[in-house]
Amino acid sequence: MEEFDTKLTLKAENGHNVTIDILDIIDSYEFNKTFIIYTLVGGDSATVLASILNETDLEYSLDTITSQEEINYIDEQIKLFMVEDESLA
Repeated sequence: MEEFDTKLTLKAENGHNVTIDILDIIDSYEFNKTFIIYTLVGGDSATVLASILNETDLEYSLDTITSQEEINYIDEQIKLFMVEDESLA
């Protein structure tokens, strides 16, 4: 099985670069957004985070998920990912 680099470095709101380890990327046609599920490199790997992923020609950035509908959607996606991840182990 081929290994992929799941690390992505992006600019945080404070202007500093942050490296994340991508667990999953979800294109939602329902919300017309791309969501990313990830952990922080160097942080607690048990803490799973999710954000809206924005991509330009030059860089990536993350936005906070603020809509309760989007939060509920992502919570379900994280649960599905965790179930799938356990079945692959």
